[in-house]
Formats: sequence, structure tokens, C-alpha cells
Amino acid sequence: MTATFPTPSSTAPSRPTSFDARDALAARLLEDDLLARVDLTIPERTWVRLGTRTEDGPGAELWLITWPVGSSTGWHDHGSASGAFTVLRGTLTEYTWAGVATARSLATGQLRQFEGNHIHDVVNHGSGTAVSLHAYAPSLAAMTRYELVRGRLQVTGVEQRGELW
Repeated sequence: MTATFPTPSSTAPSRPTSFDARDALAARLLEDDLLARVDLTIPERTWVRLGTRTEDGPGAELWLITWPVGSSTGWHDHGSASGAFTVLRGTLTEYTWAGVATARSLATGQLRQFEGNHIHDVVNHGSGTAVSLHAYAPSLAAMTRYELVRGRLQVTGVEQRGELW
């Protein structure tokens, strides 16, 4: 018995990955002082869409987020988008889910990248306001929200672009 496997077509467009998001972050960080754009005195988490960077590949949507002490995203995913984020100021803790929660701290200058099936909760447990830059490839179109109930994540809703962000 023989099997034939299709080979990828060189003309097929590639799906954006976390590497595209990471590269968009790096390019944007070279362009301007993003910390000058944020107000560290606002008492709730804020986010600003910086646009979509397409110069170097399929494109990644960029967001600048400010995190007062104790602020959190709650459990969520990014739809089918891959992503990356870097901490520009302070320290953030990322909780990821793979049947159990695991934590990772990210300090100023550290980077985290992830593919489209990633579920996490990001929290500022630090002593001061943190700031981060996020990139999503392709652009962020939806986010599924989850709640931890009796040791399992349950879907609580799906946010679509334009509803809350």
C-alpha cells in the first residue's frame, strides 16, 4: 500500500504566527517611546490600539496596555489569532491553562509569544503600574471569555471586535 501526501503550494498564503506578532513588536519598539503615551495615574486597566503593522509580513495588530496594581484580564483566548507581548514597565504574571493553571512572571523587557489556541489570564501583582505592548496576527477579531468553576474553565461569552474594544 502506498500513500500520497499533498505538498504545500508555494503560492498559498501563509497563516500569520506568533513570530509575525513578535517581529511587529520589535519593529514598533524601535520607532518611538511608547511609555510617553500612557497615563500611569488612571486607576483602571486601559488599552489603546496602535494600528496594524504590515511592512514586514502578513501583518500584526498592536495594542498598548496599562495595568494598575491588581488589574487582570480574566481568563480568555484571542480567537484564532496568534500573539506576543512584552512588558515595557513593571512585572506581569501570566496564568496559562492546560488542565491546570500555571504561572509565569514577566519583568520589564521580557517577551511572551503564543499561538491561536492559547488561554490565559494576565495580572499585575506588582507594587506599581505596569505597561505592556501586545501584537496579534492576524488582527484580533474575537475573544472567548472563561470562568474557572470547580477546577474547569467554562465559556462565559465571546466578545467580537467593536463591542468592548
